[in-house]
Amino acid sequence: MERWGRFAFRGIAAVFGAVLLAGSARVPLLDPDEARFARTSLEMMRSGDLAVPTFEGAPRLAKPPLLHWLQSALYRPLGPTELASRLPSMGAAFGTLLLLGWAVRRRFGEEGAAWAAAAFASFPLVVALGKVGTIDALLSLHVFAVLALDLAAAPREAGRVGRAAMVGVILGLAFLAKGPVGVIVPLLAMLTGRTATGRDPLPSARAAAAGALAWCAVVLPWGLAFVSRLGWGTAAELVRTELLHRYFEESAQHAEPAWYYLLVAAVGLAPWAATLAIGAGRALVRRRDPSARTAAYAAAAFLAGLAFLSIGRGKLPSYILPLAPLAAVVVAWEIGVEIEERGRRRLAPAAMAAFLAVTAAVLLAVPRFVARPGIGVVAGGGSAIFGAAAVAAAFGAARGRVRLVHGAGAAAGIVFACVAVAGIFPVLGRERSAYVLVEGTPELHEGRPVVVVEKRIPSLCFYLDRVPEWVGTADLGAALARRDRPLFVVDAIDLPGIPADVRDGLREVAQRGRYRVLEPRLDAPRQPL
Repeated sequence: MERWGRFAFRGIAAVFGAVLLAGSARVPLLDPDEARFARTSLEMMRSGDLAVPTFEGAPRLAKPPLLHWLQSALYRPLGPTELASRLPSMGAAFGTLLLLGWAVRRRFGEEGAAWAAAAFASFPLVVALGKVGTIDALLSLHVFAVLALDLAAAPREAGRVGRAAMVGVILGLAFLAKGPVGVIVPLLAMLTGRTATGRDPLPSARAAAAGALAWCAVVLPWGLAFVSRLGWGTAAELVRTELLHRYFEESAQHAEPAWYYLLVAAVGLAPWAATLAIGAGRALVRRRDPSARTAAYAAAAFLAGLAFLSIGRGKLPSYILPLAPLAAVVVAWEIGVEIEERGRRRLAPAAMAAFLAVTAAVLLAVPRFVARPGIGVVAGGGSAIFGAAAVAAAFGAARGRVRLVHGAGAAAGIVFACVAVAGIFPVLGRERSAYVLVEGTPELHEGRPVVVVEKRIPSLCFYLDRVPEWVGTADLGAALARRDRPLFVVDAIDLPGIPADVRDGLREVAQRGRYRVLEPRLDAPRQPL
Protein backbone atom coordinates (compact mmCIF):
# COMPACT_ATOMS: atom_id res chain seq x y z
CA MET A 1 0.00 0.00 0.00
CA GLU A 2 2.96 2.35 0.38
CA ARG A 3 3.31 2.72 -3.39
CA TRP A 4 -0.39 3.44 -3.79
CA GLY A 5 -0.18 5.84 -0.88
CA ARG A 6 2.52 7.81 -2.68
CA PHE A 7 0.40 8.04 -5.84
CA ALA A 8 -2.68 8.96 -3.83
CA PHE A 9 -0.86 11.77 -2.07
CA ARG A 10 0.33 13.23 -5.36
CA GLY A 11 -3.15 12.97 -6.84
CA ILE A 12 -4.73 14.68 -3.84
CA ALA A 13 -2.12 17.44 -3.97
CA ALA A 14 -2.84 18.01 -7.67
CA VAL A 15 -6.61 18.19 -7.10
CA PHE A 16 -6.17 20.49 -4.11
CA GLY A 17 -3.97 22.84 -6.13
CA ALA A 18 -6.54 22.91 -8.92
CA VAL A 19 -9.34 23.72 -6.46
CA LEU A 20 -7.31 26.58 -5.01
CA LEU A 21 -6.58 28.02 -8.46
CA ALA A 22 -10.12 27.63 -9.85
CA GLY A 23 -11.66 31.06 -10.36
CA SER A 24 -8.98 32.86 -8.38
CA ALA A 25 -7.95 35.01 -11.35
CA ARG A 26 -11.53 35.90 -12.36
CA VAL A 27 -13.61 36.32 -9.21
CA PRO A 28 -13.38 39.90 -7.88
CA LEU A 29 -11.85 40.60 -4.48
CA LEU A 30 -14.33 40.26 -1.64
CA ASP A 31 -15.30 42.88 0.92
CA PRO A 32 -14.24 43.71 3.48
CA ASP A 33 -11.06 41.85 4.41
CA GLU A 34 -9.71 40.58 1.10
CA ALA A 35 -10.11 43.89 -0.72
CA ARG A 36 -8.74 45.84 2.27
CA PHE A 37 -5.56 43.76 2.35
CA ALA A 38 -5.14 44.16 -1.41
CA ARG A 39 -5.63 47.93 -1.34
CA THR A 40 -3.19 48.28 1.55
CA SER A 41 -0.60 46.26 -0.36
CA LEU A 42 -1.14 48.36 -3.47
CA GLU A 43 -0.52 51.54 -1.49
CA MET A 44 2.61 49.97 0.01
CA MET A 45 3.94 49.13 -3.44
CA ARG A 46 3.36 52.68 -4.67
CA SER A 47 4.75 54.42 -1.59
CA GLY A 48 7.69 52.07 -1.01
CA ASP A 49 7.03 52.29 2.74
CA LEU A 50 7.56 48.78 4.11
CA ALA A 51 7.29 49.76 7.78
CA VAL A 52 3.84 51.31 8.18
CA PRO A 53 1.04 49.99 5.92
CA THR A 54 -1.67 52.44 4.91
CA PHE A 55 -5.26 52.03 3.77
CA GLU A 56 -6.87 54.92 1.90
CA GLY A 57 -3.82 56.97 2.85
CA ALA A 58 -4.16 56.49 6.61
CA PRO A 59 -1.93 54.14 8.66
CA ARG A 60 -3.43 50.67 9.01
CA LEU A 61 -1.94 49.30 12.20
CA ALA A 62 -4.26 46.38 12.96
CA LYS A 63 -2.10 43.72 11.27
CA PRO A 64 1.67 43.25 10.75
CA PRO A 65 3.03 43.59 7.22
CA LEU A 66 4.03 40.10 6.03
CA LEU A 67 1.04 39.59 3.72
CA HIS A 68 1.42 43.14 2.39
CA TRP A 69 5.10 42.51 1.63
CA LEU A 70 4.23 39.39 -0.34
CA GLN A 71 1.32 40.94 -2.22
CA SER A 72 3.16 44.15 -3.08
CA ALA A 73 6.13 42.10 -4.33
CA LEU A 74 3.79 40.10 -6.60
CA TYR A 75 2.05 43.25 -7.86
CA ARG A 76 5.26 44.45 -9.50
CA PRO A 77 5.56 41.62 -12.06
CA LEU A 78 1.88 40.57 -12.20
CA GLY A 79 0.08 43.85 -11.57
CA PRO A 80 -2.54 44.46 -8.85
CA THR A 81 -4.73 41.57 -9.94
CA GLU A 82 -6.96 39.13 -8.14
CA LEU A 83 -4.56 36.27 -8.77
CA ALA A 84 -1.58 38.18 -7.39
CA SER A 85 -3.62 39.13 -4.32
CA ARG A 86 -4.54 35.51 -3.64
CA LEU A 87 -1.29 33.76 -4.50
CA PRO A 88 0.21 34.11 -0.98
CA SER A 89 -2.82 32.42 0.61
CA MET A 90 -3.03 29.72 -2.05
CA GLY A 91 0.70 29.06 -1.81
CA ALA A 92 0.49 28.90 1.98
CA ALA A 93 -2.44 26.44 1.92
CA PHE A 94 -0.68 24.24 -0.64
CA GLY A 95 2.59 24.47 1.29
CA THR A 96 0.79 23.38 4.45
CA LEU A 97 -0.49 20.28 2.62
CA LEU A 98 3.05 19.39 1.53
CA LEU A 99 4.42 20.04 5.01
CA LEU A 100 1.67 17.89 6.50
CA GLY A 101 2.60 15.06 4.15
CA TRP A 102 6.27 15.34 5.11
CA ALA A 103 5.55 15.25 8.85
CA VAL A 104 3.00 12.42 8.72
CA ARG A 105 5.08 10.35 6.31
CA ARG A 106 7.91 10.23 8.85
CA ARG A 107 5.57 8.76 11.45
CA PHE A 108 2.81 6.87 9.61
CA GLY A 109 4.31 6.10 6.21
CA GLU A 110 3.05 6.90 2.71
CA GLU A 111 -0.50 5.71 3.27
CA GLY A 112 -0.78 7.79 6.44
CA ALA A 113 0.43 10.85 4.53
CA ALA A 114 -2.22 10.23 1.87
CA TRP A 115 -5.01 9.99 4.46
CA ALA A 116 -3.82 13.16 6.22
CA ALA A 117 -3.73 15.00 2.88
CA ALA A 118 -7.20 13.69 1.97
CA ALA A 119 -8.64 14.97 5.23
CA PHE A 120 -6.88 18.34 5.03
CA ALA A 121 -7.81 18.93 1.38
CA SER A 122 -11.48 18.20 2.05
CA PHE A 123 -11.89 20.41 5.15
CA PRO A 124 -14.33 23.17 4.01
CA LEU A 125 -12.54 25.68 6.25
CA VAL A 126 -9.21 24.98 4.56
CA VAL A 127 -10.59 25.28 1.03
CA ALA A 128 -12.54 28.47 1.77
CA LEU A 129 -9.70 30.34 3.47
CA GLY A 130 -7.04 29.01 1.13
CA LYS A 131 -8.75 30.74 -1.79
CA VAL A 132 -9.00 34.27 -0.37
CA GLY A 133 -6.23 36.80 0.02
CA THR A 134 -6.18 37.16 3.80
CA ILE A 135 -3.63 36.30 6.48
CA ASP A 136 -5.26 33.12 7.84
CA ALA A 137 -3.63 30.57 5.52
CA LEU A 138 -0.28 32.32 5.91
CA LEU A 139 -0.51 32.14 9.70
CA SER A 140 -1.59 28.49 9.53
CA LEU A 141 1.48 27.55 7.48
CA HIS A 142 3.90 29.05 9.99
CA VAL A 143 2.09 27.71 13.06
CA PHE A 144 2.08 24.18 11.69
CA ALA A 145 5.68 24.49 10.49
CA VAL A 146 6.74 24.97 14.12
CA LEU A 147 4.70 22.00 15.28
CA ALA A 148 5.77 19.81 12.34
CA LEU A 149 9.42 20.35 13.21
CA ASP A 150 8.68 19.34 16.79
CA LEU A 151 6.55 16.35 15.76
CA ALA A 152 9.08 15.04 13.27
CA ALA A 153 12.12 15.49 15.51
CA ALA A 154 13.68 12.49 17.17
CA PRO A 155 14.14 12.93 20.96
CA ARG A 156 17.87 13.56 20.55
CA GLU A 157 17.21 16.24 17.89
CA ALA A 158 14.53 18.24 19.72
CA GLY A 159 16.98 20.25 21.80
CA ARG A 160 19.50 21.06 19.07
CA VAL A 161 20.44 24.71 18.76
CA GLY A 162 20.09 24.71 14.98
CA ARG A 163 16.54 23.35 15.14
CA ALA A 164 15.65 25.84 17.88
CA ALA A 165 16.97 28.70 15.73
CA MET A 166 14.85 27.47 12.82
CA VAL A 167 11.80 27.45 15.09
CA GLY A 168 12.64 31.00 16.17
CA VAL A 169 12.78 32.15 12.55
CA ILE A 170 9.39 30.59 11.79
CA LEU A 171 7.87 32.10 14.94
CA GLY A 172 9.20 35.47 13.80
CA LEU A 173 7.45 35.08 10.45
CA ALA A 174 4.26 34.01 12.24
CA PHE A 175 4.50 37.18 14.33
CA LEU A 176 4.89 39.25 11.16
CA ALA A 177 1.80 37.50 9.78
CA LYS A 178 -0.58 38.14 12.68
CA GLY A 179 1.22 39.54 15.68
CA PRO A 180 1.52 37.95 19.13
CA VAL A 181 -1.08 35.25 18.42
CA GLY A 182 1.34 33.84 15.87
CA VAL A 183 3.73 33.09 18.74
CA ILE A 184 1.25 32.23 21.50
CA VAL A 185 -0.72 29.56 19.64
CA PRO A 186 2.20 27.39 18.42
CA LEU A 187 4.08 27.64 21.73
CA LEU A 188 0.95 26.74 23.70
CA ALA A 189 0.25 23.82 21.35
CA MET A 190 3.85 22.62 21.59
CA LEU A 191 3.88 22.86 25.40
CA THR A 192 0.61 20.91 25.65
CA GLY A 193 1.62 18.28 23.12
CA ARG A 194 4.94 17.63 24.80
CA THR A 195 3.35 17.43 28.24
CA ALA A 196 0.67 15.01 27.07
CA THR A 197 3.26 12.62 25.60
CA GLY A 198 5.65 12.71 28.54
CA ARG A 199 8.33 14.80 26.85
CA ASP A 200 10.19 17.62 28.56
CA PRO A 201 7.89 20.57 27.85
CA LEU A 202 10.60 23.23 28.08
CA PRO A 203 13.68 23.51 25.85
CA SER A 204 17.20 23.77 27.21
CA ALA A 205 18.58 27.20 28.03
CA ARG A 206 20.82 27.14 24.95
CA ALA A 207 17.96 26.14 22.65
CA ALA A 208 15.67 28.80 24.12
CA ALA A 209 18.35 31.47 23.70
CA ALA A 210 18.98 30.42 20.09
CA GLY A 211 15.27 30.53 19.30
CA ALA A 212 14.82 33.93 20.95
CA LEU A 213 17.79 35.42 19.07
CA ALA A 214 16.51 34.05 15.76
CA TRP A 215 13.07 35.49 16.48
CA CYS A 216 14.58 38.89 17.24
CA ALA A 217 16.62 38.79 14.03
CA VAL A 218 13.41 38.36 12.04
CA VAL A 219 11.08 40.72 13.91
CA LEU A 220 13.26 43.54 15.27
CA PRO A 221 14.25 45.19 11.96
CA TRP A 222 10.62 45.87 11.15
CA GLY A 223 9.62 46.40 14.80
CA LEU A 224 12.23 49.09 15.42
CA ALA A 225 11.39 50.86 12.17
CA PHE A 226 7.69 50.74 13.10
CA VAL A 227 8.28 52.11 16.60
CA SER A 228 10.64 54.83 15.39
CA ARG A 229 7.94 56.05 13.01
CA LEU A 230 4.96 55.90 15.36
CA GLY A 231 6.44 55.90 18.86
CA TRP A 232 6.37 53.49 21.78
CA GLY A 233 3.01 54.76 22.99
CA THR A 234 1.28 53.90 19.72
CA ALA A 235 2.90 50.47 19.65
CA ALA A 236 1.84 49.72 23.24
CA GLU A 237 -1.72 50.89 22.56
CA LEU A 238 -1.84 48.74 19.46
CA VAL A 239 -0.86 45.64 21.45
CA ARG A 240 -3.47 46.48 24.07
CA THR A 241 -6.33 46.96 21.64
CA GLU A 242 -5.51 44.20 19.16
CA LEU A 243 -4.49 41.51 21.66
CA LEU A 244 -5.68 42.16 25.19
CA HIS A 245 -8.89 44.04 24.42
CA ARG A 246 -9.91 41.71 21.59
CA TYR A 247 -9.23 38.62 23.68
CA PHE A 248 -10.42 39.61 27.18
CA GLU A 249 -12.91 42.47 26.99
CA GLU A 250 -16.66 41.92 27.05
CA SER A 251 -17.10 44.54 24.33
CA ALA A 252 -14.70 42.80 21.94
CA GLN A 253 -15.83 42.47 18.35
CA HIS A 254 -17.14 39.12 17.12
CA ALA A 255 -18.22 38.03 20.61
CA GLU A 256 -19.58 34.47 20.62
CA PRO A 257 -20.37 31.86 23.32
CA ALA A 258 -17.65 29.55 24.65
CA TRP A 259 -18.98 26.53 22.72
CA TYR A 260 -18.81 28.42 19.41
CA TYR A 261 -15.72 26.64 18.09
CA LEU A 262 -17.20 23.20 18.68
CA LEU A 263 -19.84 24.09 16.09
CA VAL A 264 -17.21 25.64 13.81
CA ALA A 265 -15.08 22.49 14.04
CA ALA A 266 -18.06 20.24 13.30
CA VAL A 267 -18.87 22.20 10.12
CA GLY A 268 -15.46 23.46 9.06
CA LEU A 269 -13.74 20.09 9.52
CA ALA A 270 -16.53 18.00 7.99
CA PRO A 271 -16.88 15.20 7.08
CA TRP A 272 -14.13 14.18 9.51
CA ALA A 273 -15.51 15.64 12.75
CA ALA A 274 -16.62 12.26 14.17
CA THR A 275 -13.37 10.55 13.15
CA LEU A 276 -11.42 13.41 14.73
CA ALA A 277 -13.33 13.21 18.02
CA ILE A 278 -12.93 9.43 18.28
CA GLY A 279 -9.29 9.55 17.24
CA ALA A 280 -8.44 12.33 19.70
CA GLY A 281 -10.00 10.43 22.59
CA ARG A 282 -8.33 7.16 21.63
CA ALA A 283 -4.91 8.79 21.14
CA LEU A 284 -4.99 10.55 24.51
CA VAL A 285 -5.97 7.32 26.27
CA ARG A 286 -3.01 5.55 24.60
CA ARG A 287 -0.62 8.48 24.92
CA ARG A 288 2.04 6.35 26.68
CA ASP A 289 2.05 3.88 23.79
CA PRO A 290 4.94 4.79 21.44
CA SER A 291 2.75 4.13 18.39
CA ALA A 292 0.19 6.70 19.60
CA ARG A 293 2.46 9.51 20.77
CA THR A 294 2.36 11.50 17.54
CA ALA A 295 -1.43 11.41 17.48
CA ALA A 296 -1.63 12.18 21.20
CA TYR A 297 0.66 15.18 20.70
CA ALA A 298 -1.52 16.45 17.84
CA ALA A 299 -4.76 15.79 19.75
CA ALA A 300 -3.56 17.57 22.89
CA ALA A 301 -2.22 20.50 20.86
CA PHE A 302 -5.51 20.74 18.92
CA LEU A 303 -7.60 20.76 22.09
CA ALA A 304 -5.32 23.29 23.79
CA GLY A 305 -5.59 25.64 20.83
CA LEU A 306 -9.35 25.18 20.74
CA ALA A 307 -9.61 25.94 24.46
CA PHE A 308 -7.41 29.02 24.17
CA LEU A 309 -9.49 30.44 21.34
CA SER A 310 -12.77 29.52 23.08
CA ILE A 311 -11.83 31.44 26.22
CA GLY A 312 -11.26 34.62 24.20
CA ARG A 313 -14.16 37.02 23.77
CA GLY A 314 -13.59 37.77 20.10
CA LYS A 315 -14.25 34.78 17.82
CA LEU A 316 -14.28 34.17 14.08
CA PRO A 317 -14.40 30.82 12.24
CA SER A 318 -11.07 31.56 10.56
CA TYR A 319 -9.24 31.63 13.91
CA ILE A 320 -9.14 27.82 14.14
CA LEU A 321 -7.55 27.33 10.70
CA PRO A 322 -4.03 26.84 12.23
CA LEU A 323 -5.44 23.82 14.08
CA ALA A 324 -6.66 22.08 10.91
CA PRO A 325 -3.33 20.31 10.12
CA LEU A 326 -3.28 18.89 13.66
CA ALA A 327 -6.80 17.56 13.10
CA ALA A 328 -5.60 15.88 9.89
CA VAL A 329 -2.75 14.18 11.79
CA VAL A 330 -5.22 12.72 14.30
CA VAL A 331 -7.57 11.59 11.51
CA ALA A 332 -4.74 9.83 9.65
CA TRP A 333 -3.68 7.99 12.80
CA GLU A 334 -7.24 6.96 13.65
CA ILE A 335 -7.75 5.53 10.16
CA GLY A 336 -4.51 3.58 10.52
CA VAL A 337 -5.69 2.11 13.82
CA GLU A 338 -9.01 1.13 12.28
CA ILE A 339 -7.26 -0.58 9.36
CA GLU A 340 -5.01 -2.55 11.70
CA GLU A 341 -7.82 -3.49 14.08
CA ARG A 342 -10.78 -3.54 11.69
CA GLY A 343 -12.28 -6.61 13.29
CA ARG A 344 -12.67 -4.78 16.62
CA ARG A 345 -13.08 -1.13 15.61
CA ARG A 346 -16.61 -0.64 14.26
CA LEU A 347 -17.57 2.60 16.03
CA ALA A 348 -15.52 5.04 13.96
CA PRO A 349 -16.54 3.64 10.51
CA ALA A 350 -20.18 3.66 11.59
CA ALA A 351 -19.79 7.23 12.86
CA MET A 352 -18.34 8.33 9.51
CA ALA A 353 -21.25 6.75 7.61
CA ALA A 354 -23.75 8.41 9.96
CA PHE A 355 -22.03 11.79 9.68
CA LEU A 356 -22.14 11.59 5.88
CA ALA A 357 -25.85 10.78 6.00
CA VAL A 358 -26.56 13.68 8.38
CA THR A 359 -24.55 16.04 6.15
CA ALA A 360 -26.62 14.96 3.13
CA ALA A 361 -29.84 15.63 5.03
CA VAL A 362 -28.69 19.05 6.25
CA LEU A 363 -27.63 20.13 2.77
CA LEU A 364 -30.99 19.01 1.39
CA ALA A 365 -32.73 21.35 3.86
CA VAL A 366 -30.42 24.35 3.29
CA PRO A 367 -32.37 25.91 0.33
CA ARG A 368 -35.47 26.18 2.51
CA PHE A 369 -33.68 28.51 4.91
CA VAL A 370 -31.10 30.24 2.70
CA ALA A 371 -32.58 31.87 -0.40
CA ARG A 372 -29.39 32.89 -2.21
CA PRO A 373 -28.41 32.52 -5.88
CA GLY A 374 -26.53 29.31 -6.52
CA ILE A 375 -27.04 27.96 -3.00
CA GLY A 376 -29.88 25.65 -4.02
CA VAL A 377 -27.92 24.02 -6.82
CA VAL A 378 -24.78 23.60 -4.71
CA ALA A 379 -26.72 22.29 -1.71
CA GLY A 380 -28.69 19.85 -3.86
CA GLY A 381 -25.56 18.60 -5.55
CA GLY A 382 -23.81 18.30 -2.20
CA SER A 383 -26.71 16.35 -0.76
CA ALA A 384 -26.50 13.86 -3.63
CA ILE A 385 -22.71 13.59 -3.24
CA PHE A 386 -22.79 12.98 0.49
CA GLY A 387 -25.82 10.71 0.20
CA ALA A 388 -23.98 8.44 -2.23
CA ALA A 389 -20.91 8.53 0.00
CA ALA A 390 -23.05 7.59 3.02
CA VAL A 391 -24.35 4.51 1.19
CA ALA A 392 -20.83 3.46 0.19
CA ALA A 393 -19.54 4.10 3.72
CA ALA A 394 -22.39 2.10 5.29
CA PHE A 395 -21.61 -0.81 2.98
CA GLY A 396 -17.92 -0.55 3.87
CA ALA A 397 -18.67 -0.38 7.60
CA ALA A 398 -20.88 -3.47 7.40
CA ARG A 399 -18.14 -5.40 5.56
CA GLY A 400 -15.30 -4.12 7.72
CA ARG A 401 -13.66 -2.32 4.78
CA VAL A 402 -12.22 0.72 6.52
CA ARG A 403 -10.50 2.15 3.45
CA LEU A 404 -13.81 2.16 1.57
CA VAL A 405 -15.54 3.99 4.44
CA HIS A 406 -13.03 6.81 4.71
CA GLY A 407 -12.28 6.85 1.01
CA ALA A 408 -15.96 7.61 0.43
CA GLY A 409 -15.78 10.44 2.95
CA ALA A 410 -12.63 11.88 1.40
CA ALA A 411 -14.01 11.67 -2.13
CA ALA A 412 -17.28 13.29 -1.08
CA GLY A 413 -15.49 16.13 0.68
CA ILE A 414 -13.16 16.88 -2.23
CA VAL A 415 -15.86 16.61 -4.91
CA PHE A 416 -18.17 18.84 -2.88
CA ALA A 417 -15.35 21.37 -2.51
CA CYS A 418 -15.08 21.48 -6.32
CA VAL A 419 -18.86 21.94 -6.68
CA ALA A 420 -18.98 24.64 -4.00
CA VAL A 421 -16.08 26.55 -5.53
CA ALA A 422 -17.70 26.46 -8.97
CA GLY A 423 -21.15 27.44 -7.68
CA ILE A 424 -20.59 29.78 -4.74
CA PHE A 425 -17.27 31.55 -5.31
CA PRO A 426 -18.47 33.52 -8.39
CA VAL A 427 -21.70 34.42 -6.59
CA LEU A 428 -19.73 35.85 -3.68
CA GLY A 429 -17.66 37.84 -6.14
CA ARG A 430 -20.81 39.46 -7.54
CA GLU A 431 -22.49 40.06 -4.20
CA ARG A 432 -19.57 41.01 -1.96
CA SER A 433 -17.49 43.17 -4.26
CA ALA A 434 -17.90 46.58 -5.86
CA TYR A 435 -16.10 45.43 -9.03
CA VAL A 436 -19.30 44.99 -11.03
CA LEU A 437 -20.54 48.35 -9.74
CA VAL A 438 -17.36 50.13 -10.81
CA GLU A 439 -17.26 48.46 -14.22
CA GLY A 440 -20.96 48.96 -14.92
CA THR A 441 -21.44 52.54 -13.72
CA PRO A 442 -19.94 55.13 -16.11
CA GLU A 443 -20.86 57.96 -13.73
CA LEU A 444 -18.22 56.74 -11.26
CA HIS A 445 -15.53 57.52 -13.88
CA GLU A 446 -16.67 61.05 -14.69
CA GLY A 447 -14.50 62.71 -12.06
CA ARG A 448 -17.32 63.62 -9.70
CA PRO A 449 -16.62 63.18 -5.96
CA VAL A 450 -17.49 59.72 -4.65
CA VAL A 451 -18.80 59.50 -1.10
CA VAL A 452 -19.27 56.20 0.75
CA VAL A 453 -22.17 56.20 3.18
CA GLU A 454 -21.92 54.65 6.67
CA LYS A 455 -19.28 51.95 6.01
CA ARG A 456 -16.02 51.64 4.15
CA ILE A 457 -16.10 49.63 0.91
CA PRO A 458 -12.50 48.55 0.29
CA SER A 459 -13.21 46.95 -3.10
CA LEU A 460 -14.62 50.29 -4.34
CA CYS A 461 -11.35 51.99 -3.46
CA PHE A 462 -9.32 49.16 -5.03
CA TYR A 463 -11.15 48.93 -8.36
CA LEU A 464 -11.95 52.62 -8.73
CA ASP A 465 -8.36 53.37 -7.70
CA ARG A 466 -9.49 56.48 -5.87
CA VAL A 467 -9.84 57.20 -2.19
CA PRO A 468 -13.54 58.00 -1.68
CA GLU A 469 -14.85 60.34 0.96
CA TRP A 470 -16.92 58.98 3.82
CA VAL A 471 -20.05 60.24 5.56
CA GLY A 472 -22.33 58.78 8.21
CA THR A 473 -26.07 58.53 7.65
CA ALA A 474 -26.63 61.25 10.26
CA ASP A 475 -24.63 63.74 8.17
CA LEU A 476 -25.85 62.64 4.76
CA GLY A 477 -28.47 65.39 4.61
CA ALA A 478 -25.83 68.10 4.87
CA ALA A 479 -23.79 66.45 2.12
CA LEU A 480 -26.74 66.76 -0.29
CA ALA A 481 -26.34 70.54 -0.29
CA ARG A 482 -22.85 70.37 -1.84
CA ARG A 483 -22.57 72.14 -5.17
CA ASP A 484 -20.31 69.50 -6.72
CA ARG A 485 -23.17 66.95 -6.64
CA PRO A 486 -21.25 63.93 -5.37
CA LEU A 487 -22.15 60.33 -6.05
CA PHE A 488 -23.10 58.41 -2.92
CA VAL A 489 -22.32 54.69 -2.70
CA VAL A 490 -24.29 52.79 -0.08
CA ASP A 491 -24.70 49.18 0.94
CA ALA A 492 -28.35 48.14 0.51
CA ILE A 493 -28.40 46.93 4.12
CA ASP A 494 -27.76 50.51 5.28
CA LEU A 495 -30.57 52.12 3.26
CA PRO A 496 -33.21 51.79 6.02
CA GLY A 497 -30.94 53.82 8.29
CA ILE A 498 -31.15 56.87 6.02
CA PRO A 499 -33.88 59.28 7.23
CA ALA A 500 -36.93 59.39 4.97
CA ASP A 501 -36.61 63.11 4.20
CA VAL A 502 -33.00 62.57 3.10
CA ARG A 503 -33.98 59.64 0.89
CA ASP A 504 -36.53 61.87 -0.83
CA GLY A 505 -33.64 64.05 -1.97
CA LEU A 506 -31.80 61.18 -3.63
CA ARG A 507 -32.26 59.24 -6.82
CA GLU A 508 -30.74 55.91 -7.81
CA VAL A 509 -28.11 55.97 -10.55
CA ALA A 510 -27.10 52.31 -10.54
CA GLN A 511 -27.44 49.10 -8.55
CA ARG A 512 -25.04 46.16 -8.76
CA GLY A 513 -25.11 43.35 -6.22
CA ARG A 514 -25.47 44.73 -2.71
CA TYR A 515 -24.29 48.26 -3.56
CA ARG A 516 -26.19 51.24 -4.93
CA VAL A 517 -25.04 54.53 -6.42
CA LEU A 518 -27.18 57.56 -5.56
CA GLU A 519 -27.05 61.25 -6.43
CA PRO A 520 -28.93 64.38 -5.32
CA ARG A 521 -32.21 64.88 -7.17
CA LEU A 522 -32.76 67.90 -9.42
CA ASP A 523 -36.02 69.53 -10.44
CA ALA A 524 -36.35 67.49 -13.64
CA PRO A 525 -38.40 64.27 -13.37
CA ARG A 526 -36.25 61.39 -12.20
CA GLN A 527 -36.70 57.85 -11.04
CA PRO A 528 -37.44 57.93 -7.27
CA LEU A 529 -35.39 55.86 -4.88
